Amino acid sequence: FNMIHPADVIEKYAPDAVIGRIGGGGGGAAAAGGAVAGGGGGGITMAEVAKHNTKGDCWVVVNGQVLDVTGFLGEHPGGELSILTFAGKDATEEFN
Repeated sequence: FNMIHPADVIEKYAPDAVIGRIGGGGGGAAAAGGAVAGGGGGGITMAEVAKHNTKGDCWVVVNGQVLDVTGFLGEHPGGELSILTFAGKDATEEFN
């Protein structure tokens, strides 16, 4: 995929998708099902993100932010597959 998103696209179209950050800072956000992701204030690990790799539970990382995009899949103009390809992964390079 060779997509270029405007800098404000997440804030504009999916502001509630941001649930934390990778590594230092963030974390502890309530995930789908009420589970707490990350925790400890140390951010969310890539190992945790990797567990959320399905259409019913889809997280991606963009520019260090962890996004729960499960509810946004059907709304994405490029279709679900463009996001699901990067489910549970860091999609920064492809996103930018």
